[in-house]
Amino acid sequence: MSAYLSPLHWIRLAKYCELSGDTADAVHARRRKRQWTDGQHCRLGPDGNLWVNLEEVNKWVEGQDPRASSSIRAA
Repeated sequence: MSAYLSPLHWIRLAKYCELSGDTADAVHARRRKRQWTDGQHCRLGPDGNLWVNLEEVNKWVEGQDPRASSSIRAA
């Protein structure tokens, strides 16, 4: 279980990058490599912005996301 609980599940990519120190290019690279799944880790909102799911990203970072381990092994 993630130690960090946010009242927000989804935040815009720009805010995620500001808070995490990650870059938009790195996020898009993870999407292209299918390390992050659209609809789970991120999603295109009706406003045209990319939104990031903090809870799912935390699981991915902590290795609790089953896709993360298979992506790492395949690389």
